[in-house]
Amino acid sequence: MIRTLLVDDEDLARTALRRALAPAADIEIVGEATNGIEAVGMIGELRPDLVLLDIEMPGFDGFEVVQHLTNPPAIIFATAYDEYAVRAFEANAIDYLLKPVQQDRLDRALERVRQRLGDASQGQGSRVREIARERTGPLRRVAARRGKRIVIVPLREVIRVEIEDKLVFAVTVTDRLLIEKTITELETLLEPSGFLRISRGELVNLEAVKELVPWFSGTWRVKLTNGEERDVSRERARQLKEAMGIE
Repeated sequence: MIRTLLVDDEDLARTALRRALAPAADIEIVGEATNGIEAVGMIGELRPDLVLLDIEMPGFDGFEVVQHLTNPPAIIFATAYDEYAVRAFEANAIDYLLKPVQQDRLDRALERVRQRLGDASQGQGSRVREIARERTGPLRRVAARRGKRIVIVPLREVIRVEIEDKLVFAVTVTDRLLIEKTITELETLLEPSGFLRISRGELVNLEAVKELVPWFSGTWRVKLTNGEERDVSRERARQLKEAMGIE
């Protein structure tokens, strides 16, 4: 079975997709999300094989959703873009559907998904992520939890990211928010946005670094804009100095 998540802020659009998918015996709809923030959380929780993803939504748009995924599932975008834009993106081997979705067009898209899921050598995840980045540039916002609520945090406000008791937190001047990803996943996700790993359990926003201070046995410390000082491991010190333009 192809475990499938529907993401669209319009009830009618999701209903139409459910009906169109009903004849496909190998499609199992495991959930529905009504906006980009819900989509990020549900994809992480449900781990679907396929996501039918709207582009223009509240919170994160469809491309921002993809950027937040470390290992994206197969993606079929649903869009109201004109035919020429759709063809341009299809040239990059990503499936797009024009709204209202036509049954024969959906069937062809599903067949391509089946072929990709059956190909052990597929690189679809990285391909989708790269094209999403081309559309939107480096990540500007990240999804995090404040209690039971999911909030969107501008990355310019995140000073550092840290591990504590196997949980990962984004630290701002006023808050400390849970991010449901590993530190390694976030290293990959946030590097294009100007974050650098300074130790096994910590990333810093390079824009928040005020000063580098020599420390013991070849290690360094960084002074951050919130007044904190954080340790830099010996193996990460060279990368940090290069990133800061220090010989």
